[in-house]
Amino acid sequence: MLNELIVSGRKLELGSVSYMEEDAFISLVLDAQGKVSYANPGYYALTGYDSDDVVDAPLFQPGEEHYTSSLLVGLKVSRLTGEKWQGEVFLRKKNNEPLWLDVTLLPRCDERGDVFAFILVCFDITHHVTIRERLHYRAHNDALTKTLNRQGYYIRSRKKFRAAQASGAETVVAILDLDNFKTINDELGHAAGDEVLRHFISRVKQCISDTTLLGRLGGDEFALTFIDGIDEHDAGLLLQRIIEQTRLPMYLQTIRHQVALSVSIGVATWPRHGTNFASVLKAADTALYKVKALGGDDFINYQIVSTADPHSIVGSV
Repeated sequence: MLNELIVSGRKLELGSVSYMEEDAFISLVLDAQGKVSYANPGYYALTGYDSDDVVDAPLFQPGEEHYTSSLLVGLKVSRLTGEKWQGEVFLRKKNNEPLWLDVTLLPRCDERGDVFAFILVCFDITHHVTIRERLHYRAHNDALTKTLNRQGYYIRSRKKFRAAQASGAETVVAILDLDNFKTINDELGHAAGDEVLRHFISRVKQCISDTTLLGRLGGDEFALTFIDGIDEHDAGLLLQRIIEQTRLPMYLQTIRHQVALSVSIGVATWPRHGTNFASVLKAADTALYKVKALGGDDFINYQIVSTADPHSIVGSV
């Protein structure tokens, strides 16, 4: 077992930390600046690094500070308070595979009370985190279309709305509903219906940016939240493209035949049509009912035209 180490010009006695080598799967010593002074064999075996890669170098690679922000916070807190810190830290192995560690950070102080070293006692929790992330994904995403499900869409849209309200950025919400999808489902079967939904979402994704939230609210009803500064006019151009893409003949492998499809879309904007995400979504849903009543295959913006009739809607853009 390692008994002592010179760190930051001071002798670090490790005898009191009996699990340093014996019980901890991974253990490291950092100097006051966060550079590695020592790593035990378990660390090298797990990560694929050797001492030349690790000693006298930061624990994380340059540019990856956002991955290890929790550790950087822990180092700062422990340096200021002299107290231990515990948290989950993301690193990468030498072969670039992800590595999640449960880290206990133990500061060591000199006779003046200044922290000159940190002992890190770590356990590999990558498998646990991977399972947790899979469960989280399944809880917030739709298995069929690979979009957000209702819960995931609501959670992320509310968060983005709060950010938009703080910055004053206009936010557009659209609800999309396929026309006559029930007929397709009933006449051609659920397998064909599922294939239609996958094709439709593939076409929608080709029209929107990666930052646009796309969720399945249920059945053939989907919703978009534009969070990249798009205004109502630009959203209209984009939604028109979605409508045109939806109209294109769709070949289904399930029945080895083409089907025709169209979509109806209701649109609303914050802050013009609501004070929060829920009210804007409701306005978009109201606009959707209007476009459905007019025959579908189009989109309509929700517009309040009278305080006496707050649900009046006018115009297709």
